[in-house]
Amino acid sequence: MVVGQYTLSLEKRTTMKKLSFGELKDIQRKTAKQVSTEDSFEEVKYIAGFDVAFVGDQAICGCAVLDAKTLEVKEKRHLVVKAPMQYVPGFLAFREGPIIMQLYYDLEYDPDVIMVDGHGILHEGNAGLASFVGVELAKPVIGVAKTLLAGEEKGDDILLNGEVCGAKVRTKEHANPVYVSPGNMISLKTCIEWVKKTIVPPHKLPEPLHVAHKVARKMSKEMQK
Repeated sequence: MVVGQYTLSLEKRTTMKKLSFGELKDIQRKTAKQVSTEDSFEEVKYIAGFDVAFVGDQAICGCAVLDAKTLEVKEKRHLVVKAPMQYVPGFLAFREGPIIMQLYYDLEYDPDVIMVDGHGILHEGNAGLASFVGVELAKPVIGVAKTLLAGEEKGDDILLNGEVCGAKVRTKEHANPVYVSPGNMISLKTCIEWVKKTIVPPHKLPEPLHVAHKVARKMSKEMQK
């Protein structure tokens, strides 16, 4: 698998923490250059959500694949592995991305669109978790984050370096908004549409992410007992 000119072999995925921040930033720059914010698909049959939780140095990735029209859950899976690196602001993609991609390849249903709990181009390097996963998998990926780490709010638009890179979307009354941005192969407009289409009240997160979060949380609680 390749990100820019960087090959993510299984060995390098498990030794990500040994890379310098300079090397990680270089990967981000190469990833950002490959991102497309144009819709690169027609029909969406299946939509997936990925969420990652942590217990000590163990990472628990939960995934749910839903029917895009009915939101029926077609598949749920989880994966437990050692975290590739500690959390460092701005470098979430290297902590969670390899795990998400590893679980993706175990899926029976191939999603047409993916949602992750993180940012896409709404990132100081224009290459957050959603972009990392989207470029790596060559898939349309939507970033849905609960907190804003970069950019300036202007109405519902989020500007970064003078460009609209994301949007603030209110999905639940009396709750904080989520921050939506394209990861790869999808436009911001379409990202917002799919986030709104997949909200099931009273849940704040789009249903693919909500179910994936439940899968990861359930496994996390079992590991803590």
